[in-house]
Parts: sequence; structure tokens; C-alpha cells
Amino acid sequence: MGHTRLGKIPKSAKWRAVVDEVVGGTLLVEGDVGPIAALTLDAATPALEKSRDDEGLRHTFYLLTQVALAARDPNWQDLLSQAGLRLTPDASLFDLTAELQSAVDRRVESRGLPSDVSEMAQQAAGEALASLAAGSVDTLFGTGGQHLQDAVRPLSTKSGFARLGQRFFGSFLTRFLNFYLSRVTASSVGSPRLNSVGAVSEFNKALQTHCEQSARIVRDFCGQWYSKTEYVEGINPENTSRFMAVALRKLSRELAQQRADA
Repeated sequence: MGHTRLGKIPKSAKWRAVVDEVVGGTLLVEGDVGPIAALTLDAATPALEKSRDDEGLRHTFYLLTQVALAARDPNWQDLLSQAGLRLTPDASLFDLTAELQSAVDRRVESRGLPSDVSEMAQQAAGEALASLAAGSVDTLFGTGGQHLQDAVRPLSTKSGFARLGQRFFGSFLTRFLNFYLSRVTASSVGSPRLNSVGAVSEFNKALQTHCEQSARIVRDFCGQWYSKTEYVEGINPENTSRFMAVALRKLSRELAQQRADA
């Protein structure tokens, strides 16, 4: 992924504030992560606004809605096929997450629009599906067929999709922030706050937890939008794109408010 190719840390005043916050102070504690995340998002706001138009991000979330809706139907495999997801009758949960990512790749490559944001979204979707559905199958590789549909079906309800949406946006936000923060943390090992590689690992875990908790701001919004939109007009790429823009704004405002309250 793009965030493994670490470039130079940006030179703007906002990015200098991020660096100062990361390297300054004493050993990192849980409460430090929120202000760092908020500062990072503030510095990366132009990139986040641009990501609202990212084809891979929008199509990834659209496919998540189609997986959830298909799980309600006896013809689930046919509906998945109509959405561009090619699964064999004995497909496992791993097969589903891999095919979802492949379907997004096919979409963006056909349009010449591959991006780091698209890869972040694909991985976030796979993680969200795997983490929420894995408990309903014997293993990640499962026994396929009906077992896979049964595992995904709880995510097809209003409350189920709300959980799926929160998990997706939390995972995406973690990856988005770490795309930038990884450059800072990699260059800050040995500082008082990140005094070892282990401290960086703990920081990354704390960032993930913080982002997942922050994404609760869009949890009910995801469920309500999913339920109402499917009932009123049917979920399609166009209304999914509009939803995505609003959801990202909600996440951005949440982190900004956390910084103001700190």
C-alpha cells in the first residue's frame, strides 16, 4: 500500500504541530492519542476532502451494502454476481473478503483510478466483514455455501449494518491517519514519547482503538441511511456517494470536537 512508501514529512505549520505533539512530552498514554489524531486530520483535511470523490472508496462501501442486502435473499449468490462479486457455491468468508477487494480493483483499474485511498477502503471493508462475521462460521475459511450467507445475514438488518458501518469507518480512519502518521512515528523512534519500536506498536494500537470509538458518531447514521434508502429508492452508487461525503464530514467534525474538548 501507499502508506508503506514513507515519504518526507510535510513542512507546513500544521504538520510541524503534529510532529511536536508526537515527539514531545513523556511516554505515551491513552489520552494522548485523541489530540494527535485530531491534529493529523486537521493537517490532512485537504486529502480527506479529496477522498470523498475517490471511486474506490465509494465503490467499496457500495459493495458492502450489496453484500448485506444479498444476505437476506435466497438467491444471494445471484445478487452478489449482479453486483460484480464472483463467488463459487462453496465460498468461504475469506473468499468473500478477497473477492470484494478484487471487485474494487477491477472497477478502479478499468477507469484508470487506482489510489492509496481505494486500498485503504478495501482493506477496511475486508477487516470489517471478517471481524463481525467470523464468529458465526467455524473458521475464517469456513465450510462455504449456506454457512457464509448465514454468517453475513445478521449484518443485513438496520442494527447489523450500523455495526458494519462503524467498523468500516473506524478501520478506514485508522488507515487514513496512519498513512501520514507512519512517516512521523518512523522518524521519531527514540524520542521521549516513542522511545522504542514497541512504543510505536502500542501507539498504533491506541490509534486504532481511538478511531473505532470515534466512528461511533456514524454508527446510527449508517443504519438509518441503509434502512431508509433501501426502502424508499434502493441503494445505488449515486446515493452511496452522497452518503459517503456526509459520513466523512461527520467523522472530521467529531475529531475536531475532541481536540476542542481536550
